[in-house]
Amino acid sequence: MRRKNASRTKRRNYRRKMRQYNSRSRLFNGNVERPGEFIFVWALILVYLVGIWIFFLNTGLNKCDYVRTNLVYEGSYRKEDRIILTLSGEEYRAWASLCDLDGIYALGGGEVLSVITVKDDVICINFDNKELLSLEDSERRDADRKKSVSLALGICAAVWLIYVAASVYVMCNAQRFPRLVRLFVKPSYLTRPPRK
Repeated sequence: MRRKNASRTKRRNYRRKMRQYNSRSRLFNGNVERPGEFIFVWALILVYLVGIWIFFLNTGLNKCDYVRTNLVYEGSYRKEDRIILTLSGEEYRAWASLCDLDGIYALGGGEVLSVITVKDDVICINFDNKELLSLEDSERRDADRKKSVSLALGICAAVWLIYVAASVYVMCNAQRFPRLVRLFVKPSYLTRPPRK
């Protein structure tokens, strides 16, 4: 009689455990509680990387922002890797490495320059049919900067996706990798599958 009761109790406990186990999420094979939190954080970090990439692509030179004007040269000085030009009472910046510095320093006050500006930056300077700053050089420098930022963010996104793929694999196979799963998930988030 006791064997029947013990067997019945064991079956009942097993069914109860199976109901609890089956009510858990099937995501990650039911090995992780609240799996939606992991997916939300993973997606949030990926969206953040894409957002930074889009921001850097939009901060560069944009042809619709170009303003071509004639401005009066009043003076200039060097500040680190930039040259600050005072044109018609306002200060503009240009990359010193791209400019013909000898030509700019040879200018006298009151000379009229044909320039292309984008906000506070000068990207092209022409004086007396001579280019002191080439538009092509400025656009090439901007394209190189965008390319390097895109490459760096692409590498970060690829590393992040590899991490996500590895963590998904380990979480789905938590019983096979009991020590490794602790690198990806806190032990309090892990569930234990029922045993007979």
